[in-house]
Amino acid sequence: MKVKVGFIGCGGIAQYHAERLVKMSDVELVAFSDVAVERARSLASKYGGRAYSDYKDMLEKEKLDACFICIPPYAHTDQELLCAEHGVHVFVEKPVALTMDKAVEVLKAVEKAGIITQVGYVRRFLDSYDSSRSLLLAEGGRVGLFEAWWIGGVAGGPDHWWRRRELSGGQLVEQSTHLVDQARWMVNSEVEEVFAYFETELLNDLPSFNIESASTVVMRFKTGAIGCITSTCAAQPAGMDVNFRLIAKNMELVGAGWNVIVVKGEEKKVFEARVDPFEVEDKHFIDCVKSGCETKVPYLEGVKALEITLAAVKAATEGRSVRLPLTNY
Repeated sequence: MKVKVGFIGCGGIAQYHAERLVKMSDVELVAFSDVAVERARSLASKYGGRAYSDYKDMLEKEKLDACFICIPPYAHTDQELLCAEHGVHVFVEKPVALTMDKAVEVLKAVEKAGIITQVGYVRRFLDSYDSSRSLLLAEGGRVGLFEAWWIGGVAGGPDHWWRRRELSGGQLVEQSTHLVDQARWMVNSEVEEVFAYFETELLNDLPSFNIESASTVVMRFKTGAIGCITSTCAAQPAGMDVNFRLIAKNMELVGAGWNVIVVKGEEKKVFEARVDPFEVEDKHFIDCVKSGCETKVPYLEGVKALEITLAAVKAATEGRSVRLPLTNY
């Protein structure tokens, strides 16, 4: 059986996925859609299949098994809902939405339709992260602290959607959501309370820029562990860094790029990353579509990560801690 795959959105991250999917013998790339139809035509020309300017036409005319939704946060309207109506399984890039109302609407629709879903939290598919997490769960004991940081720059030029809060949600919601998901996954607990500070003056001279230039988010997990995620898009190019550290009773996990150093007493062991995590996550999704099994990162996981980041925005705006959940789902 070949899984017939379509794309909604044909930008950079879509190309990452297409490059990997085309190598899989059980996948056929049959259709690409993008509001900038030349991007869809470019991928169709490269990988085969048909190009569309309207995803609704694509879903009506093509018999898809699965669809990769790779669009900016603000562009999520009815794409997932229509896929659910057509019985098309969905891989969706993060964040899954900009509001809890939209995320919950989609969650209910995909669950009612019974389709397979996966959210693009690629860090979960690093073998080094997965192996060190397994060791942590088996031998680490109580987790006390998870800290992570995304020290980066501003994406795109003056007109890019990333620098507009109403379009991206801001760095935390759009980018550092990867670290929020990693925190939930590695601590192995839900978050019950969030507090945050946002810095908004450092980059206010940039054109069309209205997101936070730096943020610190403190989370309290239901297990009693605490988490701290620090982000900035004001780093110098040579100073950029994305990493994490986890402190448990019997060990520490220290990120080193894609590798993880496990520290126990005076001993250190390096878990090296040996896989392409994008390839692994895509294969996992395709395998689940074929078997009918739920993925490791279903849509619900994206909703939970979104909720934490939106709670942090609320906390920073209102100057108070915010308890979860924000809404029932």
